[in-house]
Amino acid sequence: MENALVRKLLMILRATKAFLDALSDAGASCVSRATAIKFLLARKFDVARAHALWRQHEATRRREGLTKFEPFEDPLKTELATGKFTILPTRDATGAAIAVFTANKHFPTQTTHQTTLQGVVYQLDVALQSLETQRAGLVFIYDMTDSKYTNFDYELSQKILTMLKCAAVSSVQ
Repeated sequence: MENALVRKLLMILRATKAFLDALSDAGASCVSRATAIKFLLARKFDVARAHALWRQHEATRRREGLTKFEPFEDPLKTELATGKFTILPTRDATGAAIAVFTANKHFPTQTTHQTTLQGVVYQLDVALQSLETQRAGLVFIYDMTDSKYTNFDYELSQKILTMLKCAAVSSVQ
């Protein structure tokens, strides 16, 4: 039992070093060990796959302008106050965190895609600080209950789903 634990710890340490070395070789040397482990966990410690995920993650954030968050200043403060996207305080039966996007609270004419995506990503980043969420993943619910045509934003929906599929640092259901 003790040997298995030591072997697993050594595997994690080696994978983390290899991941950080790969990022350093790519010119991204300011990534913390905690961040490295998040990406490695999401890809079961496969360094190449974790590195590819990190590249997708960073590219998506740059493309969508999701690099700086000011949650106590508008427009993000107002977006967070709408409650349209929230991480529930409970988990599913497998331990996964539950995130809900409530479409009937979204009014495309009153906000930008960037602001809405900032609200989503900011809260996902906070949720993913939990080791339990990193391990068990996240269930994402796009709640269309009582939504009207004025709430629907196809392009934003596509951006959210693409972001979750290609750049999430956890398994998403």
